[in-house]
Amino acid sequence: MTSFLNRHAVILIFPLLDVLLNVVNYAYHLLLARELSSVDYGLLNAYLALLGLLLIIGSALQWTVTRDLSQQLTNQYRQLRLRLLLYTGIILLILMYVLPFILPFTKINLLLLTLTILIHILLSFRRGVLQAEERFYALNFSYYVESVVKVAATWIFLSYTDVTLALLFILLGMTLAYFSSLVQTSFPISFGRTKWHGLTHMIHTQVVMTLFFTLDSLLVTRFFPTLAGDYSVALRFGQLLLFVALSLSQLLLPRLSSLNQSDTFVEWERKLYFLIVGGLACSVLFYFLAVPYLIPILFGDGYEQSGQYVKYMALVYAGITLIQYEALVQFSLHRTGYLKWYWGILVVLVLSLLLFRQTIEIWLTAQVIVFLASAVFLRLILQKHRVPTTTLKEEDE
Repeated sequence: MTSFLNRHAVILIFPLLDVLLNVVNYAYHLLLARELSSVDYGLLNAYLALLGLLLIIGSALQWTVTRDLSQQLTNQYRQLRLRLLLYTGIILLILMYVLPFILPFTKINLLLLTLTILIHILLSFRRGVLQAEERFYALNFSYYVESVVKVAATWIFLSYTDVTLALLFILLGMTLAYFSSLVQTSFPISFGRTKWHGLTHMIHTQVVMTLFFTLDSLLVTRFFPTLAGDYSVALRFGQLLLFVALSLSQLLLPRLSSLNQSDTFVEWERKLYFLIVGGLACSVLFYFLAVPYLIPILFGDGYEQSGQYVKYMALVYAGITLIQYEALVQFSLHRTGYLKWYWGILVVLVLSLLLFRQTIEIWLTAQVIVFLASAVFLRLILQKHRVPTTTLKEEDE
């Protein structure tokens, strides 16, 4: 009984620690929202939206290492690291010269983003090992180092902070988290051929998923510039749903990956899905009843509209969370066919963002309809049957 509790307590404790971690991250935004003007805070969130889009390279790498190590698949990780850093560096170099002509991005800020992304790739290899070994407390420690350092630096230098310093503190937190990871675990064992299939598949998925919740952050500064600050505050509360869901996903991926050959996989997955739906329903109710009253207390005056926007955000991110979960299941089963549906959802989302922008309320309503309807559609059409054994062998060859 004691061993059972020790093994499964992490299922409850890890999400709780992750919620507290997001409270720490919220402190970063609380400090900056109070110190920066609404326009500057909206600009910072545009940078963070771009950063979130580019960090999918490291995130996809972490998930791929986790899945493959859980299923005892081999890879030449050292060669993969070298090539991945090279290709990413070339892409980022191009973006440093192209983006300033499209959006108000300065070269120094883009350089800080570039360094953050490259450090994150190195860090993701080791986080993937921790996740595969289900060392979730050590994994959480790595996240806490990253966040606490960022928030502490912001608080100490708050009176001097601008958008550039805010990005510098993110880089500082990421760098120290990488150094701590060197002590926590070794680099994954490298042998066999260099295989890109799992990584490119997950990057593909994460690109689409990240566009789901970054496009509006980038476009709001163009369509509704005076409301960008209010929108960004509401966005932070909405994304909390997704962050908690991603925390649970870190627990679930090793289990899903190891169970994908089990006859109980379908039954286990179905129960898990309804558990997530129930949790999201309770969360949405809380967002409608309580969160609008918390925003003025936490962020101060000047963000009155955020209380109304956050109700839409709760529904938007409930839909995105369910869509993300479907991708997790398909990834653990080594499937790629679902991606065509995700690109279809992205096309519909872009059309809705461009066509239904008469008011910001209409804009948000269109997003709610797209994501909730898509979540229902994916649940109905995507297969959840376990992957044949030959599939794994063919990918490993």
